[in-house]
Amino acid sequence: MEEVIINSQHHFLIRSKLLLPLPLNPLFDGAMEIKDKKITRIGRYKELKKEVNKAKFIDLEDLILMPVLTNAHLHLELSALRFRLSSTGKFTLWVRQLLKKRESLTPLDITESARIASQELLREGIGIIGEITNSALTVEILKDLPFCGYIFQEIISFKGNYTLKELKEFNPHYKITYSPHAPYTVSPLLLQAIKAYNQRRKKIFTLHCAESQEEIEFIKTGKGPIAELLKERGQWNESFAPPKVSPVKYLDTLGLLDDKTLLVHALYLEEEDFQILSKKQVGVCLCPRSNLFTGAGFPNLPKLLSHKIKVVLGTDSLASNDRLSLFEEIKTLYSFYPDTSPITLLKIATSEGATFLGFENYGTLKEGSYANFIALSTSTSLSNSIDKALEEFILSEKEIKYRFYAGFYE
Repeated sequence: MEEVIINSQHHFLIRSKLLLPLPLNPLFDGAMEIKDKKITRIGRYKELKKEVNKAKFIDLEDLILMPVLTNAHLHLELSALRFRLSSTGKFTLWVRQLLKKRESLTPLDITESARIASQELLREGIGIIGEITNSALTVEILKDLPFCGYIFQEIISFKGNYTLKELKEFNPHYKITYSPHAPYTVSPLLLQAIKAYNQRRKKIFTLHCAESQEEIEFIKTGKGPIAELLKERGQWNESFAPPKVSPVKYLDTLGLLDDKTLLVHALYLEEEDFQILSKKQVGVCLCPRSNLFTGAGFPNLPKLLSHKIKVVLGTDSLASNDRLSLFEEIKTLYSFYPDTSPITLLKIATSEGATFLGFENYGTLKEGSYANFIALSTSTSLSNSIDKALEEFILSEKEIKYRFYAGFYE
């Protein structure tokens, strides 16, 4: 992969066989004018070449050009567990494996594996991230890399004995804030305190929610494998009274759901849950390949879309996934739901995620956005029909040939 840094002195006209200026419509023989690090015009090459003067012409020939991808949920510090856990078919059995294996990791194991994984993200075309950290060991790795997005300091405290301190930001491309792990690992009052902290700072509030049947059982009854695990780990809260409703309704009663809330996984939703998420404009981040590995289940993408719920995409961690590839996540969703429009899946993996996290100018291809994009080849040649070409694009093997950066380096 060749990297191209675009600075304020550059003036380019870039053409490709297939241009995916997401969220805009795809174009065969499309082109973009780039000036002062930003996209100034998008259109068909034949038209733009007549209008754009004194620009250096770059012909990407048969490559496909698209925005960087947004991985809205990942745990880089679990990268050392790649291929070290087995798929059990039961979510809590997988969690027990994770906890046991993670205890054996040294800080060096964590940082070196995370460093390798961060380079994999770049090779996979990912430019915007939602990184979850418990130890903050990945912060030093990410601070000088050309990503933007969120770094979430994850909190696990079902007893609620945690003091929130001011988190300082170190880089204009990252927003740093707190994230509760899940409704079953953080006390109700602490959930509300974290939401209030993020609300005052206009930050995203994200947590795992409705990820497993065991979670549903615990929130509704206070019993089951999750209750046993909390007691074993000294995290049981004697004052907890099960709300006896779905996790989504539980979070809603606590006043935690709005258009700055991002629920991760959301596999087990009741009909009323879909309506609540839609009404409150809550975002949902899907991690389908992780869900299959942990035995948790699989997301109901068509129903989320039919309720006009904002959907974004993540890979979760290498403890539950073998790749940090959003292209593989898209392919998996498409194999389960072949009636889903390929352009919808591509938007979910790019512009939808970038916009929800507040980095629209770095993760979309439209006039005024920074020129951050990738150019890639496919293992098979694409048809001349847009619809057919997009399907072939999703199903093909892909290789990123060029990665263009603007707004990071000068």
